[in-house]
Amino acid sequence: MHMFSLANILKSHKQEVAFFSTINNKNESTEFSKYFIPYIEMRDQKNWWNKFKTFCHLLYSTSAAKKIDELIKAFQPDVAHLHNIYGHLSPSILPILKKHNIPIILTLHDYKLITPNYTFFDRGQICECTKTKKYYNCLFHKCVFNEFIPSLGATIEMYFHKFLKIYEKNIDLFIAPSQFMKNKMVEYGQDENKIIVLPNFTELPNELLNTKLGDYLLYVGRLAQEKGLLVLLEAAKLIPDVKIKIVGAGPLEPEMQNKIKKENIKNITLVGYKTGNELKNEILNSRACVLPSIWYENYPLSILETASYGKMTLASRVGGIPEIIKDGENGLLFNNNDPKDLAKKVQKIWQDEEKIKQMGLTAYKYVKEINNPEKYYQTIIKIYQALIDKKAKKD
Repeated sequence: MHMFSLANILKSHKQEVAFFSTINNKNESTEFSKYFIPYIEMRDQKNWWNKFKTFCHLLYSTSAAKKIDELIKAFQPDVAHLHNIYGHLSPSILPILKKHNIPIILTLHDYKLITPNYTFFDRGQICECTKTKKYYNCLFHKCVFNEFIPSLGATIEMYFHKFLKIYEKNIDLFIAPSQFMKNKMVEYGQDENKIIVLPNFTELPNELLNTKLGDYLLYVGRLAQEKGLLVLLEAAKLIPDVKIKIVGAGPLEPEMQNKIKKENIKNITLVGYKTGNELKNEILNSRACVLPSIWYENYPLSILETASYGKMTLASRVGGIPEIIKDGENGLLFNNNDPKDLAKKVQKIWQDEEKIKQMGLTAYKYVKEINNPEKYYQTIIKIYQALIDKKAKKD
């Protein structure tokens, strides 16, 4: 989502943009798809030979290296801006970009560079067992899918890439959307001088579309354990008079459905996946939004998106979330993984319509100032230019 939004901003300012990715039937149409590599299914492969090939691809993809070399020769980019290349593309593309003397930027959307399982989250709780480069603990704890083989693969991959220093040697600059992300990267040994903090942005209407308040609390996002949705269900039982809508799809959905039915939680509605105007209407007709995440959120776009429609968010005090939500001003924070505190905060604000409206308006003003697309463009283009100029001096 961030990558496509950034590409659109660049194009709107007459910049030329090429994509490099995997082949997928959900892809947007692009003239550059002829350079894409086949999608790799990382899980549920029964054939051991396929598992071995997938593992080798994680370490170094010859097909990705070959195809990006072809794309570079055809497109001749001034700069490469990377997002989540791990796994499907692999860092094999980095030496190729470096060979062509192209400045490389990587936006840090997760923690893959410092932990094998990407998230610091394992079986329902934050886990930093790999701290001080003890990556082998990922294998002992089975931190990837709670399975031995994926955890073994991720552990070997981590040691292999750290031995080569393939990210550290080739990437010129890392962008951390939150200060929390930068602090965590530095804490784990990354060079702080190569990391800059640049908050995510969101598309903004010129003015608030409406300020009416609906009668339900809204969650928008992926239905996954780390998003704290089981915490939300527990909180829902403590506030039975508050309607809660959950918009999204994901692996946790069956468990949520079973829990709602088994425990007779009547004030929760699973709406399913929504996009476009349907999603927009769900946000506009809500009273407030909620993000009960229990992992180290980086700089969640969902808070920015709902704020752009003038909606305040109640969110857990974890990761980079407190950098967006100023408690009591543009939203409310509650204790991480604490359904009682979440329910308490909802009860505190639910009937105070003026306060909810005011916090929603403040949230809108905040993202308009801090997370403005034009502001992001002006900053990122200066970053690109500085790296291009630095490369020119070396030449």
